[in-house]
Amino acid sequence: MSEIILEAVDLEYSYPDGTKALHNVNLQVHKGDKLAIVGSNGAGKSTLFMQFNGIYRPNSGSINYQGQEISYKNKALIELRKEVGIVFQDPDSQLFSSSVYQDISFGPLNLGLSEQEVKARVKQALIDTETTDLEDKPTHLLSYGQKKRVSIAGVLAMKPEVIIFDEPTAGLDPRHSREFMQLLEKLSSAGKTIILATHDVDLAYSWSDRLAIMCSGEIIAHGEPCELFMHPKNVKRADLALPWLIEMHGILVQKGWLPTSSPMPKTREELYRSVLTKNAASA
Repeated sequence: MSEIILEAVDLEYSYPDGTKALHNVNLQVHKGDKLAIVGSNGAGKSTLFMQFNGIYRPNSGSINYQGQEISYKNKALIELRKEVGIVFQDPDSQLFSSSVYQDISFGPLNLGLSEQEVKARVKQALIDTETTDLEDKPTHLLSYGQKKRVSIAGVLAMKPEVIIFDEPTAGLDPRHSREFMQLLEKLSSAGKTIILATHDVDLAYSWSDRLAIMCSGEIIAHGEPCELFMHPKNVKRADLALPWLIEMHGILVQKGWLPTSSPMPKTREELYRSVLTKNAASA
């Protein structure tokens, strides 16, 4: 079994006004995971992410990184945030420098790296996010999609082991959404641990290796995506819909156009192949 790199243990958190945000949250993230956390707005996804790199401190319970409970001392938090990076849903909350280069270089510079290393990291982050043409542009003149990619580049330049994306495709057009998912695959192939929060069940189902469903500050189910979505009770409780692939597969099986033994597809291409194979066998 792979190493547990990040873990929430019996996590409880309430906001200063008394609003309960997280209740008895237990979640293990394994090294190299592609983990999606799904839930409707207000389920607690973003609040959990703020716990993962020490922005929020739990009222009780703990966050562990590489088997050690995290410390909330300033130096320890700086070290943690080198390893656990967050890309926020709203890029404007992450961009604050006057130019794209300055913004991406801010994190590496604060690590005390050499000028040569900082330049190399910024260059690679620009290449990875396809933003090399934006290097000298003022951040306030960027489009929303450009800001999104630059905010990702700023996190990549820190070279964290775990990268957390909060509603990463929100506000992106279909082309940029596809490009973003390709970037996630590249990062995963390079050994990064990826966590993303989304209410897009189709994206979560097709992309993730493991899935957690959140509802009202609790994780109500956790495991393989196919298994979790086969329990309508959890899906309904979290105000989610079934992924299109699972729903369509069920319809095709019900109509006899696919055998009941047909494996659950993870992509549209897999579903199409199953249908074509069935038709070829029947011909």
